[in-house]
Amino acid sequence: MRFHLLAGLLGMAALAAAHVALAAPTLYAVNPFSNTSVSSDTFGLYALNPADASVLASQVITVPGRTITGANGLAMDPTSHVAYAIVRASGVSGRLLVTLDLATGVGTEVGNLGDNFASIAFRSDGQLFGVTGDGATVPETLYTIDKATAAKTLAVSLGNGADGEVIAYNPVSGEFHHFSGNGTVIYERFPATAPYTPITNVSPSMGGGETFGAVWDPSQSRFYLSNISSQLRTVDATGTLGPVLGSTPNDLRGLILQLGQAITAFAPATTAVASGTPITLMATAGPSTQPVVFSTTSTAGICTVSGNQVTYVGPGTCTLVANQAGDASYATAPPVSVDVLVSAAPPARPTAVPTLGTLALGALAGMLGLLGGRRRRHRD
Repeated sequence: MRFHLLAGLLGMAALAAAHVALAAPTLYAVNPFSNTSVSSDTFGLYALNPADASVLASQVITVPGRTITGANGLAMDPTSHVAYAIVRASGVSGRLLVTLDLATGVGTEVGNLGDNFASIAFRSDGQLFGVTGDGATVPETLYTIDKATAAKTLAVSLGNGADGEVIAYNPVSGEFHHFSGNGTVIYERFPATAPYTPITNVSPSMGGGETFGAVWDPSQSRFYLSNISSQLRTVDATGTLGPVLGSTPNDLRGLILQLGQAITAFAPATTAVASGTPITLMATAGPSTQPVVFSTTSTAGICTVSGNQVTYVGPGTCTLVANQAGDASYATAPPVSVDVLVSAAPPARPTAVPTLGTLALGALAGMLGLLGGRRRRHRD
């Protein structure tokens, strides 16, 4: 009874640990005007608290062989969990597409986009889109972009607001939203598949001025917006603005939202017997699109894991680990591990050899005696 109670308590402790291991929501943004560490508003990359726009971390963006002077666009590939950015490089015509490590600010150059792109966003299948700014050779135009080479393909011309172009994907409707302009504002949406025909359904004033960045928040079904007034606020799909949440350093652009997620209900029994029989592992995944993946850090002589099944092989401690990757909206869940004490299987009982009982022996002796008597009478 005590043994089962202890095992249950250990399982509950593992479950409680999974509940508290939750990464804080983070909003990432880039600075188009500066990329130095001279002061708090001159860094190239920022991590912000989406509740009040307070700075959680800041980094200078670096790309080998380039001097980066600022960045415009920022987006997360939902299929690979890789961040992409549009950066300005000293002495380079046009703007560069880079992959970007959000923790360090280190970028890897993909290629030159060939024009002044203002914003990028991903469709749910990982297709990258970009829109050119008002200062581009071909302004306010939507392109599909090859994320491996930065090659662009014309998609459609967009509405012409006065200054500023931002696109953001709404996974609920499967549409992109286009924020354009300051004094003259256009807020339109268009399907994420060809022919990408714009639908100008709302044109609010977008209080605070020109939109600089936008990203969908699935937890509240609204976009976060950053604007020319260095404000962080939200807007729903119909154009209804929320209150100002806080002030950002400088006029930050391009937004990536990483909500926290956790793996829960991963509480296998903390004791087991090495039986060689697969046992199914279960856990409750966080809200990202990625599955929970099980593994072990123990040797194959103790346990093995295949898919969602563990097989206890021999005595020792089997450490089981549950992982869940992030996607465009949710950060990677903190891994959850549980130690299982595996005991050796009890020795097999020897197979009983059949024996003759006393009565059986007596009966056999009698039969043998009868046969002997018959033989003697036959000889006589």
